[in-house]
Amino acid sequence: MEGPEAGSEAVVGRILRPRSLTTIVADRIRDLIITDKLRLGEQLSENALAEQLGVSRTPVREAFLRLETERLVEVRPQRGTFVFRYDATELREICELREVLETGALRVGLARDRAGLIEALRATVEAAQAAVALGPAAYQAFDTAFHETLLAASSNRELIGAYGRISGRVRAIRFRLTTSVRQIGASQRHHRRILDEMQAGADANAEALLARHVYRSYRFFLDRSRQRILIGADRASATREMAS
Repeated sequence: MEGPEAGSEAVVGRILRPRSLTTIVADRIRDLIITDKLRLGEQLSENALAEQLGVSRTPVREAFLRLETERLVEVRPQRGTFVFRYDATELREICELREVLETGALRVGLARDRAGLIEALRATVEAAQAAVALGPAAYQAFDTAFHETLLAASSNRELIGAYGRISGRVRAIRFRLTTSVRQIGASQRHHRRILDEMQAGADANAEALLARHVYRSYRFFLDRSRQRILIGADRASATREMAS
């Protein structure tokens, strides 16, 4: 006869651990930052967010510490917690790291499971096509999915973790600066060309196109950021003139 341990695996299933409240709160605050519901540089209130989210202050405080590791928020002792801001240097550094991580993940992913990566990217690109006509806000999730699919295909926790520490800021900047169907149409074409090169076995071309895609994003974000600064300065000047 079989012992009691023999059949236990067939009867007892693994307990799935639910997400912690801190994780849920961090995800909600991250989304509020990415979608510009919390403005860049804005001071955050533990009390206000706890009330809005229907939780105590403790998970909000813990969420702030988690988001600080992604540099989405800055915790300043004796002053408070603020949504991140960026300048031209930080934007360049984020995009340089993004290029290194994404092109590296592409090489690793192709080596590990070429067919799986191509199929996953094909599904993402095809799903994104319908979103282009709906505008930038609808397209954002598909744009993010394309790049995160590259990282996931590497199955490398260090690569994925490093990308996770910049992806929130990349998404927040992209959401604020991508404002036209023409822009997202160009992004979709770039994604499709990268996929086409992979399908043709031209991996070096795919990697070069991906690097160029990230660099174009950097130049675009930099130009748009400067435009916003100039517009803001013009508005401030006009306000001062009206007040004088």
